Amino acid sequence: MGACPTPHREALEHALRALADAVAALGLHVTMAGPLTLVVSGERPAPEDPGDRLAALLEPTEPLSQSVTIESHDGRLWWCWVWADVDRGGHDSEPIRPIEEVEEVARRVRTVVALPSTT
Repeated sequence: MGACPTPHREALEHALRALADAVAALGLHVTMAGPLTLVVSGERPAPEDPGDRLAALLEPTEPLSQSVTIESHDGRLWWCWVWADVDRGGHDSEPIRPIEEVEEVARRVRTVVALPSTT
């Protein structure tokens, strides 16, 4: 797996716009984090009971976010999760679906950023 080839710049830009539009339509926020990487985040979590001080301390204060990128995998372009790899001082990635499957990738990203935080 590696960085995708550059001759398909228009196709890559189209794919990035398509995923950005699809996740925005699901109510998520999208920002560009690099030439082929999007960061998707949900809404800021609200405490279930604003009067409960303990719950307010335990509830996450920031929305969850997830990065996705386009990479070449087995000769095809794929959307990939981007995971922080602290041990190697960089990142690791994992294929999600081919770039044509924008709606399915948007649904999967929404599921990830909607998960409750454990912090």
